[in-house]
Amino acid sequence: MLEPISIGTYTSPNVLFNRLNSELEFLQREGLPLHIDINKVGNFTFLGCEITGDNTGTSEEEVFNITKFYIANCLADIIVNEWESRIIKKIVRNTYYYYNEEEKQTILNKAKEILNPLGSNSYHQNERKEKVMVKILEYLDMHKELILEGFVNFRLKDYQNELEDVVNSAVDEFLLEKEYMEFIRLLRYFVDIQEPRVKTIQVIFKQTGKFNLLDENDKPVNNDYLEGFVVDLLDNEINYEDLLISALITLAPKEVILHLENGVVSGDIVTTIKNVFSNRVVMCSGCSKCRHPEK
Repeated sequence: MLEPISIGTYTSPNVLFNRLNSELEFLQREGLPLHIDINKVGNFTFLGCEITGDNTGTSEEEVFNITKFYIANCLADIIVNEWESRIIKKIVRNTYYYYNEEEKQTILNKAKEILNPLGSNSYHQNERKEKVMVKILEYLDMHKELILEGFVNFRLKDYQNELEDVVNSAVDEFLLEKEYMEFIRLLRYFVDIQEPRVKTIQVIFKQTGKFNLLDENDKPVNNDYLEGFVVDLLDNEINYEDLLISALITLAPKEVILHLENGVVSGDIVTTIKNVFSNRVVMCSGCSKCRHPEK
């Protein structure tokens, strides 16, 4: 008789039982009936998984390896799909304790987005699961009892280090966004306290990656408030986003009309202009300035 493999946990043992039972039903249908014995020791629940018969003629070693594989697959799935969020939350709580709860939740959400980016078809998640599964299989080669909490804490250091790196990247993104919003708030303040110096500024984003400034009469901007610096730049077309923002803030127009030539994608600079000038911004739905002239 093969020695059973015992899995212990104090975290949601019912989830573990249901997942194991579902995973190993396949073995039973294949003629390898498996019995799961439940024992409680203090706060721990131990699930003993044992093959109670073999109607396939498979050797004991092969039966054990098959059972071990399905158990490892089940545990890796639980760790990555059920425990990963808990691990990340613990890292955020212990390492970045000085952030408030709302900021911690933002960091947590960003970490999850990094781990499982939209459109990745679970590739990154499956890659992590495979790494965890290899570790479990290696452990079960030497041991017939595995306590889930201890295994995660002491045998999955590389996995936890990977999650820590993800959390650190999420914090970096959070800080960059926070700095950006502070920057936007400051620019919006400058715009709000100024009297509009011109009625309308038109910004034409060109296919070359550059942009031009026109007034309401479709003439190149020529305004004394700019002290000549925009006029000089217009000779070569403006190709620095910070200069565009500076020019717009200096002029403080009542209206900002944005034109995108064919093929130009609305990018960060457009978002920044919208954030700074808010309801003063109008996106052109299509005109002659939005169409690249024929060669």
